[in-house]
Amino acid sequence: MLLIFYSGTRISNILYSIVTYLPQDKLAFSYDTSNLINLAGIKMNLCLRALLNSLMRVKYPKTYRVYNYLRKFDLTPYIQFTDLDVAIAIYLTELTSKGKKISNLLKNIRTNFSIDAKILPVCEESLPITIKTLTKTYSLIDYLQGPSHEKQIQEITFNGFESKKANEELKKFANKSEYILLLPNDLVAFHAMLLVPNLRKILTEAPCPIFAIFPITDLNLLNSNQIAILNKLGYTEINALEFSKNVENLADIIIIDETQKIYKEQIQNLGFQVYDYDLKIKNKKDAFELATFLFNLFPLK
Repeated sequence: MLLIFYSGTRISNILYSIVTYLPQDKLAFSYDTSNLINLAGIKMNLCLRALLNSLMRVKYPKTYRVYNYLRKFDLTPYIQFTDLDVAIAIYLTELTSKGKKISNLLKNIRTNFSIDAKILPVCEESLPITIKTLTKTYSLIDYLQGPSHEKQIQEITFNGFESKKANEELKKFANKSEYILLLPNDLVAFHAMLLVPNLRKILTEAPCPIFAIFPITDLNLLNSNQIAILNKLGYTEINALEFSKNVENLADIIIIDETQKIYKEQIQNLGFQVYDYDLKIKNKKDAFELATFLFNLFPLK
């Protein structure tokens, strides 16, 4: 089994290649719980939403009626979502408010939509990230979506993380995995994942090789707000070398885009084995070739 720790509000090209061409029943996912939007009390986890949409083997009509009605009232949510996304969010919000565990509810969702891969939240609770400026306090998503003026960061807080704990099943998953892959698409949410108490211990004690992929293939894809947050979190520069320092003593092997090859020797000097490859995907042929490259690095039995 390949256990993937994923963070992000959308499916990256790298993850698309993996879920499209690698056997789904050999995959398990632990997703970040910091990227949430609140729809009048209904919590929608954007990372989970992205994962479910990519893994579902059941075809359903992708209707956007709720989203389009909200737009008629000049209330445009952060991300375009389907009616099914709303239904799943209502289901999870309603039952977790009654004491049900998300991990158990996900088993029901997997059954209903023929998802073979296992899915676990990194933590059963949400992990809020707060951005404080001179004049206002924002949630992470609100900060990223707002204008850049008057948004100089004073502080980034991870409220209540010390009282949270990693999902109870993660240690069992990690111990029976053939490989573990740290695959951030959102470096800020990934930073939050690593702050979850006991998660680093689970990773360091896992008896299998751990890979990590630096996801950025073009710095122009980052906006000024994202760069400002990463700078505040300790990324003096946003590159594969700085990322590698953040997973030092956790990962064994680093995979970088070929545009980051200038840092390969420095990353190796940190003690990592390093592979470089063209991680950009323009078509299905590129996606298949990337999946083949990755499968050769961590072949699944």
